[in-house]
Amino acid sequence: MFSRLKKHFIPHAGNNHRPHILRDRSTCNIIAVVIFLEIFTFLIPAIANINLSGGMAAILPAVLGELTNQERQSQNLAVLSVNPVLTRAAEMKAEDMADKGYFAHTSPEGITPWYWIELAGYEYQYAGENLAVNFRDSKDVTIAWLNSPTHKANIVKGNYTEMGTGIAKGIYKGRNTVFVAQVYANPAPVVLPQKAPVVAQVPAEKVVPAPKAPVATAKPADVLGAEAESKVLQEPAFWQKLRASPRNTTNIFFAIIFSVIAFTLLLYVIIKRREHHLDLVTNGFAVIAIIGAIFVANYQYSYQSMVITQSLDYSVESK
Repeated sequence: MFSRLKKHFIPHAGNNHRPHILRDRSTCNIIAVVIFLEIFTFLIPAIANINLSGGMAAILPAVLGELTNQERQSQNLAVLSVNPVLTRAAEMKAEDMADKGYFAHTSPEGITPWYWIELAGYEYQYAGENLAVNFRDSKDVTIAWLNSPTHKANIVKGNYTEMGTGIAKGIYKGRNTVFVAQVYANPAPVVLPQKAPVVAQVPAEKVVPAPKAPVATAKPADVLGAEAESKVLQEPAFWQKLRASPRNTTNIFFAIIFSVIAFTLLLYVIIKRREHHLDLVTNGFAVIAIIGAIFVANYQYSYQSMVITQSLDYSVESK
């Protein structure tokens, strides 16, 4: 095993001081693999949505929810469970933005975010909302939110216990795109009325102690969202994660190839300090340059029109 690795990556007499991975044939194969990955993991998803400045398939609510919970876990916070009622509220908000072509927490008619939460039938104590538009990659949405102090504050707020994520396709500033809304909340405490003690009617000469007041217990139907219980977010399948983050998927593969070539080239330059084979050095730098150019191009293509708006959090006291 070691002899094989040595033959491909380390210059020595056994390979005529020419590591196989830097030779012409290997370099051509590597470039072909890079182009193949670029086409099938990034370009094809982008071309499939050529008129869509943010791929619907690339922004999956399950992936966005998992990324949100990953950040909360990194801050030693409890993960948020997915509440179908909040999911519907987020979907209605995203659909309203898509239908009317605006991008803001408050609609042109003055409809505030908590309107959708209440319309969905969710009574909250604290709630918040993050929005995004013109994204092609799910991970880029979360990264952008985490790079914004106010958006990150919503994601890691300790008061929240549940969330819902909605996406909708529509037109924003004359371009087809996808609107993303993620809503965070915790349900308002359920206050149950106390029943008065029941005093038995008995003859005057016989006194019977009044029975204790019954303990008020909540029936399933009395509890908010009982018909659609919150549930722990199911981890998306591996293929869903790859599909939902095409740019970051290609970045992982390219980073591995880039690191291997750079390490091999560095070894070659150090070991062969006095006499270099120019073609091997040229091949190594060519692969590094191509991968670097693809990194930059993909980043510019993904981020050229992305937008997030000021985040919003609110409570029953703010209404």
